[in-house]
Parts: sequence; structure tokens; C-alpha cells
Amino acid sequence: MTARPSRRRFLAGLSVLALAPALAACGDDTDSSPAGGSGAAPEAEPSESGAFPVTIAHKYGETTLEQAPKRVVCVGLTEQDALLALGVVPVAVTKWFGDAPGYIFPWAQDLLGDAELPEVLEDTNGVQVEKIAALQPDLIIGQYAGLKEKDYQLLSQIAPTVAQSGDYADYGAPWDEMALTIGRAVGQPDKMQALVDDVKQQVADAAAAHPEFQGQSALVVTPYEGLFVYGPEDSRSRMLVDLGFAFPSEVFGGDQEEFGTSLSAERTSDLDRVGVTVWLDLESDPSVKKVYDETGSAAEGRFFDISEDDGAYYVAHSFVTPLSIPYVLERYVPQLAAAVDGDPATVPPEAAA
Repeated sequence: MTARPSRRRFLAGLSVLALAPALAACGDDTDSSPAGGSGAAPEAEPSESGAFPVTIAHKYGETTLEQAPKRVVCVGLTEQDALLALGVVPVAVTKWFGDAPGYIFPWAQDLLGDAELPEVLEDTNGVQVEKIAALQPDLIIGQYAGLKEKDYQLLSQIAPTVAQSGDYADYGAPWDEMALTIGRAVGQPDKMQALVDDVKQQVADAAAAHPEFQGQSALVVTPYEGLFVYGPEDSRSRMLVDLGFAFPSEVFGGDQEEFGTSLSAERTSDLDRVGVTVWLDLESDPSVKKVYDETGSAAEGRFFDISEDDGAYYVAHSFVTPLSIPYVLERYVPQLAAAVDGDPATVPPEAAA
């Protein structure tokens, strides 16, 4: 059974960008002995010939790795999926939203095998430096992340640390680039490239099977401080573009420094000018829902809602990783097809899984 996700954690990405407290130089005062991931590191796939040494550029400079890491700590929110796809079980992951043992979700659990579950870190009060140090990592990685430079400097004193890309907004790098960076860091760039190519082909095949997506605009939104619009650099928006849709920059602006923007609830009426609206938790704010219910978009059925009741699918939709994407596509594409036809009689299929 999949536990229901927490909406507070779902919005954690917003909080990390705007509200997270500064990292205390002394770390946190919680018990630093790990509850999991404390045993010997699991056996990972052997690194590819010539994979090391490797130097990886990121937001705060470059990090050189001399050999394949055996104890990897994830300080980003989704890196565990790419690692598991390569046979690397992290010793620690960072809690985001949803719930699953070790924060390994259904689309990735088969790859965990009999390995020990990762320690689960919390980042609501800053990076847990002491806990991370106690885990004795030989790689700390944060790709879907918003590490501050002070975080990076502290973590680098523990182990080689690969922060998020500096080429995009925090939490805004494309999923494939993040995955390929992880592949390089653990010495399996070719295997990751093959996996990324396969998943991208699945997305391309879905787009080709639905030519009606081409030329239509689509947007992911959620009620949060009014209407929160996920911007063009957000991974959920990127997925819609990869499926053939266009980001409606003429309606909500195209050049956003961060991965999204909160607008007044009244702006919900502007969704009338968007081809398809993908809601996350539409029912969570009655004032936003009231405005939307009066739009032509709602009357014509050009929307659907992915909510906490959809369980693992709700979480997977926001993960956007090489493992979660195929899991999402089989549910997401039929929902988009039902919404894009503009016929309110077309009922999007059930998505819960």
C-alpha cells in the first residue's frame, strides 16, 4: 500500500527557494547516529573503463572524483532514482513529499532488492551536516536541489560534493542532464546515456502518437498563495513541452528566473487562454477553484487534477526521473488526450496507482 503524500512536503521546493533558514555553521543538534545506511556499502555496478578521474562542473565550481564512490548521500530531492537505475543504493536520501520506506517509491523499489534502506534526511531546518558526516560518504550529490554556497562549502569538507547546475534556476535543470551528471559521478556515463536515450524515446513515441498535442499550450498549476504557475524551467513544464505542447508564455510570461511564480487568485481566469491545464490539488483552495469553475477551460473539460488521492502517481508526476517518467506516461498521456479534445463529455481515466 502506498502512503498518501503530504502537501506541505509537496510544496517544499517552493520553501527551499524562498523561505529555508540559513545553514548553521555548527550543523544541527539532532542525534547524528544513522538509523539506516550504517552498514557496509552495497555492491554497485563496476565503473566503466576510463570513467575516472572525472571532473564535474556545477553552480559553485568543479568537483573531481578519483574513483567510483561507494557511499553516496543525496542532498537533492530525487537523485535516488538515477542512482538505483545504475545499481547504486544511496546511504541517505533527502525527504521531499509523499512517503515510502527509505523514500524509495514503487517505480524504483524493484531495483532496491535486498539492500538496506537509505537513511532519510530532513532539510526543513537546513542541511543536516552532522548526520551526513556520520554516514561517512565518499560522494554527496544534489542535482534537483537548491544548495546554497555555504551548504556546499560545509559539505565539501566532508566529501566530494556535486551541487546543482549553474546553467539553470535551482530545481530547474532538465531531467536528462541531471541524470547524466549522476551517471558521470558514479562512473557509469554510458549506461546512463543508454537509459536516458530509451526514456526520451518513450516520450517521443508518446508525442508522435498524439499529434493533437502539437500547437496546443499546456500548463501545470497549483493553488499556493493564490495561483502558482510552474515556469518553463520546471521539470513538470519541461515534460509537457517534450510531449509536444507549448508553454503559454504569451499568457504567463516566458522568462522566469525561478521555476515558477505565485500570482493572485484572480489570475486563475487567465487559464481560459491556455489549451490544457494540469492542476495539482485543485480542491485545496476553494477561492481558486471558484474562479476556475467559472472559466471556459473548466466548462470545456480542458483540464484534469492530480491530487494526493492519486497516491504514488501524484508523487511520480513531480519526480521526473528516468525511473518515474515511464511510470507516469501510461497514466498521464491518456489524461492529456482526454483534456485536449475540448469535449467535457470525455472523462480522463483514473490515474491512481
